[in-house]
Amino acid sequence: MNPFTHVANWPWYYVGLYFYISSVSAGAYIIGSMAELYGGERQREIGRVAFSLALPLILAAPVLLIADLGRPERFWHLFFYSKDGIPYINLQSPMSVGAWGLTAYGGFALLSFLNIMAINGRLTFAPFAKLYNRLPRKTYAVIGMLTGLFVAGYPGVLLNVTAWPLWEATSPLLGSLFIASGASTGAAAIILVMARQKRVAGETYSHLEKVDRVSMIIELLIIGAVIVVAGQYAAPIMSGFYGVMFWGGTVFLGILFPLGLYWYAGRPGVDRNRLVMLTAVLVLFGGALLRISLMQAG
Repeated sequence: MNPFTHVANWPWYYVGLYFYISSVSAGAYIIGSMAELYGGERQREIGRVAFSLALPLILAAPVLLIADLGRPERFWHLFFYSKDGIPYINLQSPMSVGAWGLTAYGGFALLSFLNIMAINGRLTFAPFAKLYNRLPRKTYAVIGMLTGLFVAGYPGVLLNVTAWPLWEATSPLLGSLFIASGASTGAAAIILVMARQKRVAGETYSHLEKVDRVSMIIELLIIGAVIVVAGQYAAPIMSGFYGVMFWGGTVFLGILFPLGLYWYAGRPGVDRNRLVMLTAVLVLFGGALLRISLMQAG
């Protein structure tokens, strides 16, 4: 394996943040869709918060991608290639597939957002509102959830298909890791918003906490598999600055410590609301460091 082929010059402040923000948005949307599909009226409150978060977050993604291009006027090349003056879609390009997947997800995130705005009475007029409200919300929640899974896992897959030792050696684990992290950070974002509005209590909190805990445990298992599979190529995240960021920031502060806080929050006499907010912030912080450390160390 030649470590000097296909060098990816991706600055963390553009691509790393895009990886992170799109994953949080997709994770929140997936959780909202699950609440819509399988939850009762109480769980639908989770969906309302999730769908209200998903669209604003994903709108930042294309801004970061276009800024990273260096020549923003050429952003349309993410969607179309030109051969003999004729534009065509190149589905063999990971970047092009990602751009179309992001667009599809954004469309469903918009539908769900408009629906929530209409339900909350904040939107008195919306084009075609009667049409898409006539369709069961579960219909586009299912399709949107599938596109959300794609958006959450796509950054990891993109890294895996790049010929750089740490990334290539761990194929296809990074996509799964980013999906698990997306679910965890998405749940944390929903919890943070609901906690700030003092709406996290009882059964609602229990469901969100379970999603977050399970997602973080899966993250830990996949991280273990990544280290084992990567072997010698895991050296960049085993020590040094990126090692501290990965193990101290992601694993300890972003996963292990929040898991402990979730357990502690269940004890009597604890100020659950503040503890929940702290836990959510740590999970979101750890999710950001996961993507930045893996991208930069690679």
